[in-house]
Amino acid sequence: MKNSSLILNIVLLLAVAFLYVKVYSGDTDVEKLSGPAAASKIVFVNSDSLMDNYSLFKQITGKMEKKRDSLDKLFTTRGESLQREIQAYQENGANMSPQERAQNEELLTRKQQSYVADRDAVMEKLGNEEKAMTDSLHNDLVTYLKKFNKDKHYDFIMGYTRGAGILLVNDSLDITKVVIKGINSN
Repeated sequence: MKNSSLILNIVLLLAVAFLYVKVYSGDTDVEKLSGPAAASKIVFVNSDSLMDNYSLFKQITGKMEKKRDSLDKLFTTRGESLQREIQAYQENGANMSPQERAQNEELLTRKQQSYVADRDAVMEKLGNEEKAMTDSLHNDLVTYLKKFNKDKHYDFIMGYTRGAGILLVNDSLDITKVVIKGINSN
């Protein structure tokens, strides 16, 4: 009788230890949900709030804005310089010989074409960088959501943006705060 009681206590102790470990351990990077969102098969993330609070997105957009502003200043300065050269030619063109006018016009035309070609090439390169960064952010988000959804088994994690395809949402299914907290801690 004493042995069976001792064995039962050991089994119960092991069961409690197992449950304790199961409940209080696990993947700490994945946030826990409660309420209707935990029971639902469809949840949503407010895309605007996510982007406003996603630290990596803010860093990347800040860098791109600085780069865009720098390039804008560079091309504005270069364009103003070219405009001054054109204006100087227009003011002094009457005093030039036909040959000098032709040379100046050709030079100004080449400078203008070079300016436009350089600006277009830089803008295309900047657009490609922005696309690559957007793709990278999207991939990071999807990777995180796959990890997040591993134990939740949601059928859909939708992105909600006001004025987009989803017209009405049940706020109790909003997991935005949990996703923001989790993705920013990655």
